[in-house]
Amino acid sequence: MHLDALRTAIEARRELACGIVERRGMTWVSVVGVGGARRLAEVGCDYVRSAWWFTWDDGRPIVPAREVHRAVDVLTRELRTP
Repeated sequence: MHLDALRTAIEARRELACGIVERRGMTWVSVVGVGGARRLAEVGCDYVRSAWWFTWDDGRPIVPAREVHRAVDVLTRELRTP
């Protein structure tokens, strides 16, 4: 549910593209920046700190899953950084 909301929010941004990926028994949103350097970020969702959080593929928390638009902003900045 949270990853679907994230995917939908990413698809609304022209500077990002994404897809759902299943690997290692986990579901991820694989995100790339459009028109820039080929950089990839994979985002999962995990129950951390008593709430659902979007997480990087290494498990580090990004933002709480209820803050979908903030997560997209973080991803945009991350994928824009050289």
